[in-house]
Amino acid sequence: MDRIQKQNEIKELKGAFASSKSAVVLEFKGLKVDKDTVLRRTLRENKAQYRVSKNTLLRLAVKETDFEPLDVHFKGATAVATSNGDVVGLAKTIYNFLKENPTVTFKGAILDGQPISVKDFQAIAELPSRETLIGKLLYLMQYPISGLAVALDQIRQKKEEAGA
Repeated sequence: MDRIQKQNEIKELKGAFASSKSAVVLEFKGLKVDKDTVLRRTLRENKAQYRVSKNTLLRLAVKETDFEPLDVHFKGATAVATSNGDVVGLAKTIYNFLKENPTVTFKGAILDGQPISVKDFQAIAELPSRETLIGKLLYLMQYPISGLAVALDQIRQKKEEAGA
């Protein structure tokens, strides 16, 4: 890789980090190409990017960005997944892939600007989907109102029975 290619790579990486809210660093040593392709496709479907690059280029790209704390993880065979979208979706996708492919390991992450430990990453990945949470919230908001409506209807029925 010559100097111009390296500068272009750094420029692309900086652009990816600048347009992202979250980044996850993985070590992919021993990962077969077909599995890597599956991960790339799944991340792309979730509007995330996945890049494999040289560690020195990654270090230069994160300099003076919110992702600078990740530079300690840029050792060995390193891949970075970035996303500006749903943090939980990104975490779920990577976590499920890690469970199916034990050769890939989690190194570190910054999700919505916050450094995340392995334990926190797992907790976020195990959260229900956004749609499920919205459904539960709507149910909880609707439940007291429906309970009140049932109670008022029972009172009305008792008054009608007593008056009849």
